[in-house]
Amino acid sequence: MKHMYKLICSGLLLALLVGTGCGKSGGSGGVAVIDLDKVATAMGWLDEMQKNLQGADSELRGQLDGLLKNALKAIDDAKKDVAKEAKLTEEQTKALNAVKDPRELESLPLEPKQREKLVATVNTANQAWQQALNQYQQLLQNRRAQLIMGYREKVRPVARRVAANKGLSVVMTVSDNLLFADPQQSDITNEVIDELQKSGEFKRPAAAPAAAPAAAPAAAPATTPAPATTK
Repeated sequence: MKHMYKLICSGLLLALLVGTGCGKSGGSGGVAVIDLDKVATAMGWLDEMQKNLQGADSELRGQLDGLLKNALKAIDDAKKDVAKEAKLTEEQTKALNAVKDPRELESLPLEPKQREKLVATVNTANQAWQQALNQYQQLLQNRRAQLIMGYREKVRPVARRVAANKGLSVVMTVSDNLLFADPQQSDITNEVIDELQKSGEFKRPAAAPAAAPAAAPAAAPATTPAPATTK
């Protein structure tokens, strides 16, 4: 998750304001430059975003854990039912519980319909697990996009106003694509930060409660076969 947050924060810096127009002013026109890394750091937005996403991630992982437990229980119940129906010995039952591949079921005294029952149960668990993982990833991406949009909308009108006051008509972010800019003529970063911090409408957002660092999504169980995990 640490690497994911670095990626998220980097994406924030490039997505907040790229392409924002400021409208023609009475001045000579020109391009203003803003360092969104510096703005986001000064306003505490990177930390805010990380804490927000950590909280969302923790909640979603709790849902994943619940689904995984249900999937494992369904598989375990199916194995118990089949072992009872087939009247497996203790050793055969241990072998059934240790199966990692459906082909290993052929070494056990099971009827075709019993093997099919086990495979179908695991396939259903696999599908539910994969759908849950996909939804988990999509929800986090959506939350990230919402946060980026919120921060961008906070910066946009302030950057437009500051740039217009300097007679500049376009705002660009500091990035690898920007070869050169005279900081004395076009850099509006500090002025935007001052305006954001002074304006009651754009006070630094209250920090969300810090969530405990989340572990990676629970690994899929080694069963017959296991519910699939993403790469």
